[in-house]
Amino acid sequence: MSPAGPPPTMTQSVSFGMFIGPACSSGWHHATMVNNRRGRPRGESTARDRLMDAAQKHFDRGDLPRLSSRELAAEVGVSHTLVNYHFGSRDGLVSAAIALRAAPHDVIALSRDSDGQVDLSRLAHGILAVWEHPEHGERLVEFARRLGSGSGSADSISAYIENSVFQPLVDDFGREHARRMAVAIVGFLFGRYVLALPMFRALSRDEAGHLLLSMIR
Repeated sequence: MSPAGPPPTMTQSVSFGMFIGPACSSGWHHATMVNNRRGRPRGESTARDRLMDAAQKHFDRGDLPRLSSRELAAEVGVSHTLVNYHFGSRDGLVSAAIALRAAPHDVIALSRDSDGQVDLSRLAHGILAVWEHPEHGERLVEFARRLGSGSGSADSISAYIENSVFQPLVDDFGREHARRMAVAIVGFLFGRYVLALPMFRALSRDEAGHLLLSMIR
């Protein structure tokens, strides 16, 4: 496979198929919606959107990991039971909010060649494009650091990686290759952006892209 270079510039529906991420994909929506009640809980029909807006706002501020589902629900004037109804749990809401900034299958879609196959070079550069995005990159890094420090729920990031990083890779590459890729991607992202290890930070973006590509082949 010949390197295809970085994918087209991504905007707010940025993602990294893996990223550690359609902005707010319908697939994610259906995967997280849970209804264990016979009827819909009392609440306005706009409750899901309002909860998502609130979660997004706090994600951008950097304090989302500290907020409970009750606090988020109270902020928008709905019952906290609607968090479970629409997202399955507080962690589901957090993961959905992250997905608005990092929707993995967007990167995968941009990485496909004319035959529909994922070009790993495009994929590697697409991942970097998300985490080095001038607006969203810093927020993703700060959020990951908060979760890693124990100030947020580890279940949130765990569910996010499982659903937004690993599963999309399985669909294209099979479980074993996907597992190796996910380990490489998560390790690379934390090393370069979250832990800011010198051996990763010293690399130019192009060098980092080539390194990540070699790790996921």
